[in-house]
Amino acid sequence: MKSNLGYKQQAPMGYLIHEVARLLKRRFEDQARVHGITLPQWRVLAQIALNEGITQVALAAATDTDPMTVSGVLDRLEKRGLIDRYADPTDSRAKLARLTPEGEQVFTTTRTVGFAMYEAALEGITPEEREIAIKALSRMRDNLIGQTAELEEI
Repeated sequence: MKSNLGYKQQAPMGYLIHEVARLLKRRFEDQARVHGITLPQWRVLAQIALNEGITQVALAAATDTDPMTVSGVLDRLEKRGLIDRYADPTDSRAKLARLTPEGEQVFTTTRTVGFAMYEAALEGITPEEREIAIKALSRMRDNLIGQTAELEEI
């Protein structure tokens, strides 16, 4: 028998998580576009900023993207002068990436925009409510990670 209840009614928390993530992504993309950057470019720039000298393979893993997509993003960032790629001194086949001064400036600006958008999204939510939400979402994440590990064991 088919249920007449939609996803919104059957799993309201999952629905809201999806909606909030979708809206945050859309708002960030709109704001980032003003600064001439896409969300995938931002994600790669952020990882490079946090891990100077990161390899393409590590970038792909960190951004949950395939290496070919990351390669294209790196090409575009390098053409814009936002990153510099250089040979890995320990592996001549690998290239490492670092931000240029212009890349650091774009990273800093878009990070500030992201934090402002995040704070706007949290407007009216008390510190206690934020902590409860963080704990609940962290538990959900950990439960899902545990399920992944259990499935891999089967």
